[in-house]
Amino acid sequence: MLGKNELDKLGIQDWSAIAAECEGSDLLLGNGFSLILAPSLHYNSLFEKFIANCNSRDEGIFRSFETPNFEFILEKLSNAKDVNKIFGIGSSEIKDAIGCLKEGLIKTIETVHPRWGKTDQQHLRRIAAKLDRFKDIFTLNYDLYLYRIILILNDEHRNGKKVQPYSDYFWEDYDDKFLRFSSSKEFEGYRHPYYLHGALFLFRGLVDDLKLRRANFPEELIEVIGDTIREGRLPLFVSEGTYEQKWRAIRRSHYLEFALEKLKKSDNNLVIFGTSLSDPDAHIVNAIAQNKRDLAVSIHIHTKSRDEVVSAKYRIRSMFPRHQISFFRADTLFDS
Repeated sequence: MLGKNELDKLGIQDWSAIAAECEGSDLLLGNGFSLILAPSLHYNSLFEKFIANCNSRDEGIFRSFETPNFEFILEKLSNAKDVNKIFGIGSSEIKDAIGCLKEGLIKTIETVHPRWGKTDQQHLRRIAAKLDRFKDIFTLNYDLYLYRIILILNDEHRNGKKVQPYSDYFWEDYDDKFLRFSSSKEFEGYRHPYYLHGALFLFRGLVDDLKLRRANFPEELIEVIGDTIREGRLPLFVSEGTYEQKWRAIRRSHYLEFALEKLKKSDNNLVIFGTSLSDPDAHIVNAIAQNKRDLAVSIHIHTKSRDEVVSAKYRIRSMFPRHQISFFRADTLFDS
């Protein structure tokens, strides 16, 4: 394992060495952020985790759609059921597939995401204090942790602490359960979280993108999400797939398009943590590259060799040739 002196020579600094110059930067979070809170939250493929629990017949059915997008599959199945009804054709197998999809997604989410009651609350508060150094937060994660941390910071603001609050643009009344996304006004004095790939607590309405109301769920939000899926709504999230699949899913959502546009137009300096920005995230790379701004990028060292670290740096520099880039050890940002 590479030591600190060698990493310094390679231009990989501790976060403390660049923290002051990054104060007030925007922050982009990837899966590495979720993993420091819950090692079970690997986002390699939620669809594959779901498929692994299907029988061979159901696996064949769901793979035949050639997409990991749960919403797309459900839409196709529902359309087929509606067409069968018009022609007087039975749809029992389609109904079974719809039920299997919904229950399978619920079980997969419940398996992957830790319960709130088992979460280290003090750990969340420590991370909340560190996130308060940044301006807007963009996240590629769809779990509940960042949302809970933002609630902590907003509560501290309401209790008189010197914390700048967050607003996520879900502020219009929809019904007793949901708030509606609206970009019709800005919120002075607020920072903003942007869920670039959606989130488990966001849902698509017939027209609008929606968020579960805070007052409407108990401590275990996962259970409310499961009940909402059983009612026929799927969470608005893009968890895996190719760049093209992700891009198509984003373009179907007013909110996701809006969030990506905000990343594209921001000219604030940007700290990138916990993501390798691999090929499926080409849309994120393209958005960041639109504006020339300073970047600070985390490198997950772990057991990387010297050549692997050099290669990782070269890869990032090749993505952003116009940008001034600093590199820091991933394990020093939230542990510092």
